[in-house]
Amino acid sequence: MRRIPLSFVWLGAIVFLASCAPTITVVNNTTFPVRVVVVAGGTRQVLSPSPNGESSSAEVTEGRYVITAIPDAEWIEYAKLTRKVLNEELANADNLSGPRLLEVIRRLKDIAARMQQFEQAAGTNASCAGNLAEGSSGVLAQVNVGANGRLVIACR
Repeated sequence: MRRIPLSFVWLGAIVFLASCAPTITVVNNTTFPVRVVVVAGGTRQVLSPSPNGESSSAEVTEGRYVITAIPDAEWIEYAKLTRKVLNEELANADNLSGPRLLEVIRRLKDIAARMQQFEQAAGTNASCAGNLAEGSSGVLAQVNVGANGRLVIACR
């Protein structure tokens, strides 16, 4: 019978235990990117869930956690550049086909609405905190924009 080295047994046990760690999953229900800072068990992780219901997850240890979401400042620069390019394209509208002109206008309206929502939420953050009990599978945090235009985060 062949013996497995003890180091491989320990490595397997560590991998197994690490895979059983609780998970914090953050869903971004806004129309713009956010950065989410997860502090748990003495560690800090930054997540960047994409907008429109996409999610990102972090494995954490049991105990106290704090989750904070802020608008992603890099996105507004991208949005401004996109708006500039679309405006330049619109300035030369006689070179555009009918369908392309309609698409440029649609995209300009969309980027304007998203930028307005971002600017209302800019400078704000939203946090939630709790305690991951032993044996807990994790936390689901949902980031939204509240009625006042500020970020809101709900953890369950």
